[in-house]
Amino acid sequence: MSFFEWKERMGIGDSALDRDHQTLMQYVNEMHEAALSGRGKEAVGPILDKLATYTREHFAREEEFLKAHRYADFQQHKRQHDDCLKAVADFQARYATGSIALAIDVAHFMRHWLQSHTLKSDKRAADAIAASRHSSSAPGSAA
Repeated sequence: MSFFEWKERMGIGDSALDRDHQTLMQYVNEMHEAALSGRGKEAVGPILDKLATYTREHFAREEEFLKAHRYADFQQHKRQHDDCLKAVADFQARYATGSIALAIDVAHFMRHWLQSHTLKSDKRAADAIAASRHSSSAPGSAA
């Protein structure tokens, strides 16, 4: 059993963004496995860099999606992304100073953050976008 497993309830209804979330989960699992196996600095650094890069790329895609659908709470959602990116950058800074014990901290932080963000904020955004699409295509609406 993986440290962090995809559950269908985590899906937000956009296959590209759902795949992104699954990829991020895979990187979190790699980080957790590296920490447990004691592979040390040679494994943790590349995984952390890959996780940081992919997180930035995913957030950019998700933010474009939200802007394209005129999501009303976009700024709040973006702030959550910015806070996560800052935390990941802090982990990278800790790693650069020689702290390899942070791998388990990164894995736990990202698992908690992704679960919470995906199940709450991303779901709320997806539901609002779906409702907006539905109301704009309803008979009598100004679509």
